[in-house]
Amino acid sequence: MVEEDSKEVRERIRTLVDAFREGKDSQKSDPNFKVLVSDRVTDDLVDFVEELDCRLPRITLIPHFPDRLGFAGLAERMRSATAVLRRHIVDWRLSITVESPHESLETLWGELDRLERDDDAAGVLRPFPLLEVPFDAASTDAVRLEERIAEMWSRWPQLNDAVNGSRGGYVKHFYSLKELWHLGQVMRQADVSADFARLRASYGIEGDALARLELFDQAFLERHASFDLYNKWRYKNDNVVLEFDLDSIADTYECQSPVFIDNKWILESGSLPAGADEAEPAPEKRAS
Repeated sequence: MVEEDSKEVRERIRTLVDAFREGKDSQKSDPNFKVLVSDRVTDDLVDFVEELDCRLPRITLIPHFPDRLGFAGLAERMRSATAVLRRHIVDWRLSITVESPHESLETLWGELDRLERDDDAAGVLRPFPLLEVPFDAASTDAVRLEERIAEMWSRWPQLNDAVNGSRGGYVKHFYSLKELWHLGQVMRQADVSADFARLRASYGIEGDALARLELFDQAFLERHASFDLYNKWRYKNDNVVLEFDLDSIADTYECQSPVFIDNKWILESGSLPAGADEAEPAPEKRAS
């Protein structure tokens, strides 16, 4: 987590990435690194990440928006971060952390809705941001929290695409609940409470946090366990053209094949030819 960009922080990131690369088997791919940064993303910082990520796109840059700073003006801050990221070839995703859900979720809903209604800003929500509500969030009303997360899922089923990158918490747990319940229905399983209990135990939480989670699960079963809602929460991504296909770029880079961007070709992932550069003329054919 990078709270503030500095020379010292960058050196620690570089040292960590280099240590993992040098310590792994030479035949294995790089690990997947995720760098959480404050929402003030700069071109210089992204350039630094691109330099580290020159061999394979294994570093994901994640601008982080916590509700500790308040969600007022969140839409504009997300637009600003996205505008910087889209000037670069880098894997990225926005992340939103809600530690005071009863106070913050209403404002968050409004900011996301503002982005979605604005045609010029709708792209900020593609890919959809990671939404984190930690298990230690300041919430004593588990039933109300379950209701709000169900509402969020009904409004933005794109959360299905984002949850795989989640670090954990109530949102990812809600996803697991609905999938376990649906599997139980498909398998004609009369009771899924034992599956829910094993899921809770896997988190290693206890005390009041565990008690709230049990109430959360009970609220899901009583209020939102239905095929109609499950189908409403499903999301199909129909996009077939990507702005930057990073996997394709990685494959061609690894085998030293040219990558074409804007009718210019590159062999090194860290640099693009300048606009004034001219491609070398093809060699003239010689008479046989």
